[in-house]
Amino acid sequence: MATSNYASYTRNTVEPLKRIAHSRRYEQVLRLIAAPLPGDKVLDYGCGDGHLFSHLVGNVSSDKLVGYDPNADLLAQADPAVVAGSSLTTDIDTLKAQHSRSFSLIYCIEVCEHLTDKALDELFENITGLAAPYARIIIGVPIETGPSGFLKGMYRTAHGHRQAASMTKAVRALFGLQIPRCAYLEWYGDHTGFNHARLREKLEDRGFLVKRSVCLPFPLFGLALNNEIYFTCSRRRPS
Repeated sequence: MATSNYASYTRNTVEPLKRIAHSRRYEQVLRLIAAPLPGDKVLDYGCGDGHLFSHLVGNVSSDKLVGYDPNADLLAQADPAVVAGSSLTTDIDTLKAQHSRSFSLIYCIEVCEHLTDKALDELFENITGLAAPYARIIIGVPIETGPSGFLKGMYRTAHGHRQAASMTKAVRALFGLQIPRCAYLEWYGDHTGFNHARLREKLEDRGFLVKRSVCLPFPLFGLALNNEIYFTCSRRRPS
């Protein structure tokens, strides 16, 4: 995992398109996807530098905001106000022991696209154990197929073949064809080859009910010209 300053290559990047997409992401998620309701206990699973909570600190009590990320270097980059107004941890075992089935709102944003199937199964199991009955679970991932995936692939190819991009892969992404990915310790370092439709299938196979999907930053455009898709899920009740 990268240990450089997270904000410098996301919301504070010098690249205009990336900066616009990242800088408005969480505001849109809270406004258009799901914001905490009175009494909600909130978990940001894979919270990075905790920036989502910068929009919630002061409006949600500190004991109701918990952020988990396995990367201590990312958590160390959290804003002091976020550190003071929430609980941030790298310890998944303690988190599960202390907060079993207690979170009524769980965000998991820009995480699943980096995980192998084995790591995804572990994530799904952890979220299941942390989610309260009828919890709202928000899964946000990039759109890397169709026109959006093609344009991203061409942009990355033109900028030094970033994220293992190539013209061939961009064309394959356009048609939703499988693109081989290389993982390191159950972790994919790039987005190229990720397919949100396959993730949705995995969610449903693992007992999650996808109640709603929204594409951002331009919801009316659907999958065609958007950067991300968000699945609002719950756990299926046993039949």
